[in-house]
Amino acid sequence: MADFKLRVATRKSALALAQTTMAADAIVAVNPGLTYELVSMTTEGDRRLDKSLASFGGKGVFIKELEVALLEGRADIAVHSLKDMPAEVLPEFKLAAVLKREDPRDAFIARGGAAGTKFMDLPAGARVGTGSIRRVVQLKALRPDLEYVPIRGNIQTRLGKLAELDAVVLAAAGLKRMGLADQVTEYFSTEQILPASGQGILAIETLCSPSDELAGQLARVNDAESYAIAVAEMAYLKALNAGCQFPVASFAEFSDAGTLALRGIYWDESSKRLLRVQVSRPLDARAADSVAQARAAGFALAQKIREQF
Repeated sequence: MADFKLRVATRKSALALAQTTMAADAIVAVNPGLTYELVSMTTEGDRRLDKSLASFGGKGVFIKELEVALLEGRADIAVHSLKDMPAEVLPEFKLAAVLKREDPRDAFIARGGAAGTKFMDLPAGARVGTGSIRRVVQLKALRPDLEYVPIRGNIQTRLGKLAELDAVVLAAAGLKRMGLADQVTEYFSTEQILPASGQGILAIETLCSPSDELAGQLARVNDAESYAIAVAEMAYLKALNAGCQFPVASFAEFSDAGTLALRGIYWDESSKRLLRVQVSRPLDARAADSVAQARAAGFALAQKIREQF
């Protein structure tokens, strides 16, 4: 870019602005002479807080306006929480880079914050707020005796629900990026609650054929292992044709050098069972075929789920 200024599309929420600034700062830090400006906007998902995401479009409602800004040339890149993105981006766009994954776990916040009552110690009938059906089916497996209340809104709005609820469950990554980790009562392990696919990963989206200059700038900030994880987790969702309206999730991590371990869940409505599977694959995140390997691993995980239908 001739003026060395990167135009970065972002949602206007406090969390989105904090995350986008984090991503933009990371990009300029490894590209001397580059600066940036934020192009902020409100998405449909931000405006329609009175309905569940599943009722009016699912994940894409948080990114459409940002993608339009890319198409119209008003922005060079868009920054998203990967978990807000569809399993596969439209052909006009590409997932150009991701930052190193933040804490992927879900956090439990009870009244009283860090000193509050822990999840397993809540009395029967306690009311727990979450906007995620993925969380609900897993929380019910641990505590079927609690009441799970749907909530939406930004982090502060959800935390404000503690005035009427006993606890809320939120993504740890957002709380940490907003400096609110001190309010967490406890964290669920990924064995207790499998995170949403892509949770904790900041994604950088561009048009499908960015300039060589822009591609090079983003390649310098891309975290290869987190990118492979992102591809594997989203491939699992794509293979199962799943979005946020389905209790489906996958979680991948490099368990040791060269091994990608993936776990997946799927709620089978017909049998009322929460299906769980896992696979491990050797994978070099820096190999030329790492994206293809990661995608194949995600598809293999989905196939193991299908075998249980």
